[in-house]
Amino acid sequence: MSSKLIRGLAAFALALGPVAVITEPAVAAPVCDVPEPPPVCGGDVDDDNAWVNLTSASRVPAGVQVKGSAGDPDATTSVQVIAKISGVEVGRFGVASGSAFIRTLPARYGDTVCLTVVNQGAGVGETACRALAVRFDPFGSFDELSPGPSGLRVRGWVIDPDTASPLTVSVRVNGRLYTALVASTTRTDVAASYPVYGGDHGFDLLVPAARGDHTVCVTAINAGAGVDTALPCRTVTQGGAPVIDHFLVRAPDYPTPRMEVDVRVGTQDATQVSVWRGPTPNGPWTDWPTPHSTWSNPAGYWEMDLTVDWGRTYCYLATAYNAYGSHTPPAVCATTWAGAYPQPARVGVTGVSDTSMMLSWDDVAMGEAEWRLVRSGVPDVVLAGTPGTGRMSHLVTGLQPGTQYCFLLGARSPGWAGNPYFFCQWTAKAAADPTTLQGVAAMNLWNCDPRGRAGTVWSTDANGRWVRQGALPNSLVAGACGPATSAPAARVTLPSGRTTTLAVVVVDSRYCVADDPYDANCRVWQTPPTLGDPKGITENRLLLG
Repeated sequence: MSSKLIRGLAAFALALGPVAVITEPAVAAPVCDVPEPPPVCGGDVDDDNAWVNLTSASRVPAGVQVKGSAGDPDATTSVQVIAKISGVEVGRFGVASGSAFIRTLPARYGDTVCLTVVNQGAGVGETACRALAVRFDPFGSFDELSPGPSGLRVRGWVIDPDTASPLTVSVRVNGRLYTALVASTTRTDVAASYPVYGGDHGFDLLVPAARGDHTVCVTAINAGAGVDTALPCRTVTQGGAPVIDHFLVRAPDYPTPRMEVDVRVGTQDATQVSVWRGPTPNGPWTDWPTPHSTWSNPAGYWEMDLTVDWGRTYCYLATAYNAYGSHTPPAVCATTWAGAYPQPARVGVTGVSDTSMMLSWDDVAMGEAEWRLVRSGVPDVVLAGTPGTGRMSHLVTGLQPGTQYCFLLGARSPGWAGNPYFFCQWTAKAAADPTTLQGVAAMNLWNCDPRGRAGTVWSTDANGRWVRQGALPNSLVAGACGPATSAPAARVTLPSGRTTTLAVVVVDSRYCVADDPYDANCRVWQTPPTLGDPKGITENRLLLG
């Protein structure tokens, strides 16, 4: 029988189990390439040589398990097999020639397991090797560190090569020991990968953690030979319940009663804010409104309550929510004004220059705590109140020449806010900045009545200033009040003192209608209005010709 057939029968016998024995005479196998053998070594070289097949080598709790077969065609008794790990002998065992074997060898640190059969009679003994990292230290995986409302989930598994029993692991959070526990949670995936050790090697726990970044480290405590193994640490950011750091309720200065509720979440992670209203700081509370989602604005909530009456106290309670919890600060109350809103009297503007103006007004009789001056585009000016002192004043600086500025001026005190006073004032033109029609060198401006008759005529002089020409006969300005021509002007600037209340300006062949000749914010019509059009054009229509 050929040696190849003998090898095949031996492999078949191995598949039948550790007690299977082949009775046909064994044949020799080739000598392995030592000291750097290939992963599997064995084959036909000489029919006189003793042969060995190493089909597998694996780490088991009791040591290193080897499976294979061996034989010698000259054997008169069992053949001897010498086992080495990284060149160091760890044991010998006998095998009936041509038989399969399974043996467990003592473990030692190394990376290669080799078996050499001792030849009998003619020939030499063959060596077969397999690569295997033989270790004693625990190993495993820190699979998961994830934040959640209940804490940080810590999950993974560990195995010690020297035992199939569960190991102890220590868990540290931010460098401090949190707990030590036995990793005995069943992991079917681990059992499938390491069947000789089983699946009871998992750990899965929740670690309480405050909002912020946390680093968690897991160490497997060694059993038997070897040392402890620290698995790679993980870092995660833990969330927390939202925090309301600003809760304001006020009765604003409007002619109709209302409350403004302003809730701001400093942590900017609220998924919902609910507000309740009641008559006292202790309730009873009714849900108003219900509820207010803040998905688009997790930093806060703002709402007006228009279902209030004059002269009553209203209290509000706010709660912010997210997956981690909720936060409810103390209730806040405010009272709507019980009588007429106080308003400043005798508001005036004096000392107008090209860059500043002096505002003055009378105190209100209510005894205000402060005055608030509001101007678009700049921070509000807050002035301390001086109840009973009569006249007050404030210098506004940093203005632009020839520009209109509008103000809101109102008095405030705890519990009430006065009705603001609205007024506008132009600054003076700078000496080097003549009053001009912007973008136009010389144009005429006529006053026209609804029937298209021209009256007073204005025009620009050589310096670009507007000059009044006086009333002229219609024949001298025939057609002046008909359809106007295109001009690139954006607005008309007239001399100070002009009292015309409505202006029509042509901009890119469109009429621009403004409520005041000095107002640049005018409505634009795509087509020119007809004379006498009822859309608000009355006497003193100004046409740019």
